[in-house]
Amino acid sequence: MMDSSGNDPLGDARRDLYTVTEISEAVRQHLESEFPRLNVIGEIANFKLHTSGHAYFTLRDSANMIHVVLFRRYAERVACSPANGMLVIAPGRVSHFGGSGQTQLIATDLIPAGRGDVELEFRRLLKKLMDEGLTAAGRKRSIPRYPVKIAVITSPTGAVIRDVVDTIRRRWPVAEIVHVRADVQGPGSAQSIACAFEVTNGIGDIDTIILARGGGSVEDLWSFNSEQVARAVAGSAHPVITGIGHEIDTTVADHVADVRAATPTAAAELATPLIDAVRRELGDTLRRMSSVETAVLVNRRHLVEYLIRSSAFPAIEHRMERAELEIDGLLDRMSDTGRLHVLLESTLDRLRRRNPSARMALAAGSIVHALRVMMMRLDGELSLKKNEVAGKLGALAGLDPRGVLKRGYSFCTEGDGVRVIPRAEKISRGDELTVHFYDGGVLCSVREKKKGRPWRKK
Repeated sequence: MMDSSGNDPLGDARRDLYTVTEISEAVRQHLESEFPRLNVIGEIANFKLHTSGHAYFTLRDSANMIHVVLFRRYAERVACSPANGMLVIAPGRVSHFGGSGQTQLIATDLIPAGRGDVELEFRRLLKKLMDEGLTAAGRKRSIPRYPVKIAVITSPTGAVIRDVVDTIRRRWPVAEIVHVRADVQGPGSAQSIACAFEVTNGIGDIDTIILARGGGSVEDLWSFNSEQVARAVAGSAHPVITGIGHEIDTTVADHVADVRAATPTAAAELATPLIDAVRRELGDTLRRMSSVETAVLVNRRHLVEYLIRSSAFPAIEHRMERAELEIDGLLDRMSDTGRLHVLLESTLDRLRRRNPSARMALAAGSIVHALRVMMMRLDGELSLKKNEVAGKLGALAGLDPRGVLKRGYSFCTEGDGVRVIPRAEKISRGDELTVHFYDGGVLCSVREKKKGRPWRKK
């Protein structure tokens, strides 16, 4: 293409112009001719054995890394079992694959050379923290069963924060979520995570902290193996659940956390109960309490009715009538508590159908408060009524016929032991009587009777 003066502005550029394929092929030829055979020493990371039998991993040192492929025909002859953190010598050749744009070492063998520097640093730090007791089971805190506020430390954007928030809202929508943003990969990420814990330490009403990061290579997760992050997790003012990488990934932060989860989503599940299960448990508890209290009150009522019907103590009937009315009132109050529970269930259903997040969060706080107030009020009222009923039954116990007999008194019935004889005029010589004492009775025959003063043998 010429300009208005007849010159080609791209003329010089065209003389040095290559296609991507040409430059990629030139790089490949240069590498293969320059390094036809070589030995590379490095630490294995991100090891993966494919179903085809080929092994893929990286070799790294303190500053750089290179991708390695060990084809099946060579992998089957390797004498050692490759693993992450192993220091090896890899004979082979270097090539460049234009399709993926990667320069790789094509290894033909792996020779163990000990442990790599990165693996040794991991083990050194972990041993240091273990010696300080920061990984001991005795210092790990339990996770609150019904959290009101959950802090999530993770990257500002991405799938992790969405998955964690969605899981919490699905399982326990009454919880408030505080997203504390932090870099979780790359230079400065360890400092960013430590600063996020300083923020959460300044929030007094947090119940649980979730430290989360999605899957990645060993290098991607290395910030969580730093001493700075480990001490921030161990020194947290609130219980910490870690959900870092995948299930096979374990970092130093996982060892010092209160609970380790396999993934970020699993961490959110460990931090929250299922609200439907909590409602069922609450309903079952209320029903059991009502059943137990009802049974106790019914038994007390039977005792009271027995005392009222007793011909020996008719004077206490008016007192028992008042107690009976109070017992009925208590049963009515328990019924009102059941209606309050039904109203709470209805309110939760309406909130779930409307489903606006802001209104749901606001209403959820009110529901949690109502639950607490209801349980405190129920416990207080039941305790008060128990004490009142116990006091009245204690007073009645003082009038119990058995209590009178225990003080040395006795009473007489006809020989059949049923009908009480209230006066001496009802007795004739030769009658058989049963005299009742506290610990038993005796059958007597009347030899003589005397009116007026009590009988005394001359």
